[in-house]
Amino acid sequence: MKALQYKEWRLAMSPVPFFFLALSGLLLIPNYPYYVTFFYNSLGIFLFFQSCRENRDVYYMMLLPVTKREMVRARVRTVMDLQLLQVLVCIPFLFIRAQYGQLKNEVGIEANTAFLGLSFVLMGAFNAVFLPMHYKNGYDLGKPFLVCSILEFVLIAVLETLEHVLLAVLPQSAALLESYALHDQLRQLPVLLGGAAVWLLLSTLAFHTSADRFEKVDL
Repeated sequence: MKALQYKEWRLAMSPVPFFFLALSGLLLIPNYPYYVTFFYNSLGIFLFFQSCRENRDVYYMMLLPVTKREMVRARVRTVMDLQLLQVLVCIPFLFIRAQYGQLKNEVGIEANTAFLGLSFVLMGAFNAVFLPMHYKNGYDLGKPFLVCSILEFVLIAVLETLEHVLLAVLPQSAALLESYALHDQLRQLPVLLGGAAVWLLLSTLAFHTSADRFEKVDL
């Protein structure tokens, strides 16, 4: 399994997903829907899958002494690694954005710890839909990504709307969602941990569903 993971990064990986990491700089814009940063991450993952498909990566792996389940596990781990990398690249920009936190984001949530936690939920939803749809035959990418794109933007709209509603109904919740202060961001840690748990759960379910489907595919 370690060798297959090594192959994912050294042979199959496209440079495109890494270019989208630079878009974490969007978090520095005072008025911007920051969740879109993670949509670009999913776009990079889609283009990575497309590169693998066009280069007949799945047929190459079929020549290796690995099972279909191991193939799916390696690819899902690669997807999760790219998503974690996006989160890590966002962190320095969060610190920079906090330096002028008095300029509030009129669009929605601020770029803070709670934002990262809810972004984990967004990435988990992408994995739960995109991966099983793709591995239904191991080839389709357009329809799965279209469905996921619609889902992600619906979720972004819902999350941003809920934040405005929550602030209107419970103004004291601003400390949880809007603050850049260190003590308030420590209070946001349960949101981060809860979001990461949802991401891990959805990604695990996506792997098992994807592997079960791919094992039935006649290549």
